Amino acid sequence: MKETKKSLKAYFIVVGILGILSIIDPIVMTADILTKAISITITLVISVMFIFYGVKLYDYLQTSPKTIVNFIVISLSIRVLLGLLAGQWIIIVLILLGWYLIHNVKKLSTQPSVVDNRK
Repeated sequence: MKETKKSLKAYFIVVGILGILSIIDPIVMTADILTKAISITITLVISVMFIFYGVKLYDYLQTSPKTIVNFIVISLSIRVLLGLLAGQWIIIVLILLGWYLIHNVKKLSTQPSVVDNRK
């Protein structure tokens, strides 16, 4: 499947929404109250930022794609750390998703914008 700016934008928004929905994950609910609060807060902030970057993706791809790449690397690092602490071994999937996002942000940021697809 060929990645476009529109599909990458949708992917960012979906990742953000799924992150918010993952707060009800049973693994998080079995932890003590402080761990729950920290995990929920971090997940919520990262998810909202994914939605924000998804909405503003066209602007950031044109002006500062490095900001998006930095955000992906930081959020991926935090999620991997939380996954390790919670004993979740889905980290390989997170790393592959992070690589996929970074690769496509870099690729799409170098393509000229012929038509503005903000609709």
